Amino acid sequence: MTMPLVSIIIPCYNVAGFMKKCLDTVCAQTLRDIEIICINDGSTDGTPDILREYEAADERIRIIDQPNAGVAAARNAGLDVACGKYIGFADPDDYVSPVMFQRLYLAAEQYGAELVCMGATIAGDMPLSVRWSMLNGLQCPEWHCSHYDFASMGTFSELCWDKLYRADFLKKTGLRFREGMRQGSDALFNNLLHPYVRNIVKIPDCLYIYRPTRPDSLVNVYKAPDKKGSGFYPALERVDLIAAAYRELGCLEKARITVLNWLNGSIQLFSSNLLRQTAAEKEEALDAVRALLDKYGWREFAQSPESPFRLLKHIACGHDFRVRCALFGLYRFLHSRAGNKLVELCTRIINLRGSSR
Repeated sequence: MTMPLVSIIIPCYNVAGFMKKCLDTVCAQTLRDIEIICINDGSTDGTPDILREYEAADERIRIIDQPNAGVAAARNAGLDVACGKYIGFADPDDYVSPVMFQRLYLAAEQYGAELVCMGATIAGDMPLSVRWSMLNGLQCPEWHCSHYDFASMGTFSELCWDKLYRADFLKKTGLRFREGMRQGSDALFNNLLHPYVRNIVKIPDCLYIYRPTRPDSLVNVYKAPDKKGSGFYPALERVDLIAAAYRELGCLEKARITVLNWLNGSIQLFSSNLLRQTAAEKEEALDAVRALLDKYGWREFAQSPESPFRLLKHIACGHDFRVRCALFGLYRFLHSRAGNKLVELCTRIINLRGSSR
């Protein structure tokens, strides 16, 4: 058996209502020399029957059955058996453009890249159908770098389905998806990959269609509160694991701004959930942030005028979290809905409140 050009790994758990569209679009790829690895992660609905139906119709499909162990374990199981020169991923409740893997493959081959990144399209019932590239939220021309340094040049997205990885490069890093994480194993995986990448290509194409329709989708996780602030603590854990790994690799100080940006962004994403918690729970959450800053000696910098992270600065200084988050939410709303004058007014209010403490 010859090596396929691309191995496409699809972790599957109770997705009978979405599975066919995903497989239809993956099987219809214009790049024909692929293998499609579907991991049935202990599904209890009609997912296994759909997988068998497609396996019988397309010899490129391989099915791995395993007891339910989570998406990270399923992806690792796919990595263990993948034979392709490159590795790609898809989630079973999403679908892809028919040219997606050909476009990624050709870019990788053209530049000898270890990693190719692209954009995606958000579909489904959302206030706005957002089309974006993973390059800091902007469409941009194709870009290649053979001497990539994430700490000084910026990072790529935390997702795994908007990328193509060269298989021998992944094997050399020894990285795996961290099993047992409730969410964010792909974010941790890609952030830990940053220091190893040297040859990277970014293309402007938005060829993956992400459907935030399931309760555990990224968008819905951010919205769904629980008594511990939903994904807030797992997000802090990810930042901690990333910082520890960077420290071991000797690049933590160089990457300080990058890591603090992730921490600040995590707080912003989950701040609306935290605002709904009790005073004691909110204080516990803020103490966890301060403990993380202290662990890596970052609190003094976070409090300093040099720190670009306003929200993180307020937390480090002990400023009132409810006022800060409420004003930050208002700032974001005004920025998207109103003109610069209202945005400037909101900013002045924030600064005024800060100077009075």
